[in-house]
Amino acid sequence: MSSSKQPSGPDQEGDMQMTRSQLSVQLSVLLATVCVVFLLIGGAAEAESPPAPTVEYVVEQGDTLWQIAVEHTATGEDVRDVISDIKQRSRLTSSSLQVGQVLQIPQH
Repeated sequence: MSSSKQPSGPDQEGDMQMTRSQLSVQLSVLLATVCVVFLLIGGAAEAESPPAPTVEYVVEQGDTLWQIAVEHTATGEDVRDVISDIKQRSRLTSSSLQVGQVLQIPQH
């Protein structure tokens, strides 16, 4: 009677090690890919968030950017951040204001 049992030689063990190694590499690549996709989706969500609504303010005689920003600064908020937002949204290149100039004031 002959035995139909397969011998377990060095070739078969080497093949098992190679298969486990390949599986480990494939799983690592898959995990890295999933992480990258989630990071890209998260970044895209932040980039697409709409800017805060604004109100228009018409500059009057004697107004300063600091005084306007103070009036529109919420409790706990830094007036310098509000000034920066006003300058950015109103496309100001300096802090100088002209009577009649329209500023975009962010609502917080």
